[in-house]
Amino acid sequence: MTVDTQRVLRGLYIGRIALAAALFANTMLSSSSLNRTSQIIAAGALFSAVLFTAISLLLTEARRRPATPALLYLQPVFDMMLVTATVHVTWSGGQSQLAPLYILVIAVSALLVPPSGVPLITSFGIVLYFADAMLGHGGNPSTELFLQLAVFAVVALSCGVLAARLRAANSGHEALAAGVAEFRLREADMKRLSIRAARLEGIAEMSASLAHEIKNPLASIRSAVEQLSRMPRATEDEKILSGLVQRESDRMARVLTEFLDFARTGVTRVESLNLTEIARNAGRLAMSHPGLQPGVRVVDVFPPEPLIVDGDEDLIHRAVFNLLLNAVQASPPNGEVKLEGGELRSHQLPPGHDQFAHGAIALIVTDRGAGISPQIRDRLFDPFVTTKQAGSGLGLSIVQRAVEAHSGLVTVSPPGEDTRFTLVLPKSK
Repeated sequence: MTVDTQRVLRGLYIGRIALAAALFANTMLSSSSLNRTSQIIAAGALFSAVLFTAISLLLTEARRRPATPALLYLQPVFDMMLVTATVHVTWSGGQSQLAPLYILVIAVSALLVPPSGVPLITSFGIVLYFADAMLGHGGNPSTELFLQLAVFAVVALSCGVLAARLRAANSGHEALAAGVAEFRLREADMKRLSIRAARLEGIAEMSASLAHEIKNPLASIRSAVEQLSRMPRATEDEKILSGLVQRESDRMARVLTEFLDFARTGVTRVESLNLTEIARNAGRLAMSHPGLQPGVRVVDVFPPEPLIVDGDEDLIHRAVFNLLLNAVQASPPNGEVKLEGGELRSHQLPPGHDQFAHGAIALIVTDRGAGISPQIRDRLFDPFVTTKQAGSGLGLSIVQRAVEAHSGLVTVSPPGEDTRFTLVLPKSK
């Protein structure tokens, strides 16, 4: 669960105006039994609540900026004074039935200010309540009054602890928001990605044709050599050579299978998928791959709510796995691969692209390896481009094709930064 400060503020504004209006209406309707001072206090409370709320709305909603810490502190401070005015006007028989409103303000303050600020807000409320009871109504300290103040303190302590735990649980999400917020795609990027996709489409058609033409004869050659090696008259040298042909045939068959995977990236089954779950499964699979440097780990940062996209689970898993496998293989000993995801805002994508009309989900894979060689950066997503000794050079091409099949896109960070691949998919409708 995360705290939406803007939503809390909106609810606070409504509740504040409703309380001040109810206090004013009750005071005016009961003017025969209330003195002139109470009427002035109620009218001043309504005017102040409207004015303060209007200023707060102007600073947050109208300018569309997040509330500053000072403004967040001012909200419960003002509400403590408003509740004190309400308690003063409704005081009867040595107490007010609306004194529990202090507890409500304390609870709300825990959602707006840091945990260390909750006791300060509570102390301010206790001082106001005690001063009003002693000075405003000439009361004497009683067990009931001190019990109420003790309840305020207990509520403040509980709210402070809960707020601290909630913020600790949300720290990863806040870090994620900062990371995803850096991503922004411009129209020029979209044109470049479109050209890359068109080029890969032509290469994919040629690769599929060649793979089909080679794979069937290759299977026949392997089968024939295997049969020859089993003949009684075959010499030891002939059996060794036959084994070599079979191993190389198997290796070529695996490469041809990758060619076909690269060519066959059409979406065959569309369903609602949780991208968070797919990414975590792909991360565990990549970490189980042999040949990684010791101490390499994948750290994932995702919001608590699921990231839902529509698509083919096999294709998306394949794309995410290839990105993560490249990242963990490129990481030095004790290196960290960061896997994070979140929903993109409208300003982070260029307008006029219907595939993102319902929003977009971003998945970011970052590693701190040696980086991408300048010689291959411009051809990074082209087939057969690789720096690995045993690599086919089709991993990132498959990623590009799989993402393109889902009307998404994949980008890479500019030179001089940590290697960061960003995969963007349309949000589920």
